[in-house]
Amino acid sequence: MKRGRSTSGPTIAQQQRMDAITDIGCIVAHSLGLGWMLAEVHHLTVGGKHGQKRRGHDFTIGLNPWSHRGDPFGGMSPDTCEKLFGPSYAKQPRRFRQEIGSDDYLLDLQNTLLEQHRKEASPWAA
Repeated sequence: MKRGRSTSGPTIAQQQRMDAITDIGCIVAHSLGLGWMLAEVHHLTVGGKHGQKRRGHDFTIGLNPWSHRGDPFGGMSPDTCEKLFGPSYAKQPRRFRQEIGSDDYLLDLQNTLLEQHRKEASPWAA
């Protein structure tokens, strides 16, 4: 599958990671205590504004459409989305990182949730 992005297709394990991310839901909503919310897989990047490159499929987090792309969803207005979820990563990345968390913080949170999800899916797995 051609992606047109700076990463190649995912391995089976990476695809399983991204599937689990969508199962877990948005980490912004989770961290705000809003419960499960639709999530899109967001690839974290490195580099400056014009030289950004994806860090790879292992550096992915789940964000709702507002947090990810700045698109209101679920019949909500942009103002309502911003009040509920804070700034959009796509439209205000600096403010998002200041108010919601750094990329590395969010990745750590996502990885923690993935580990919990894995244990819940297979309680006997170590």
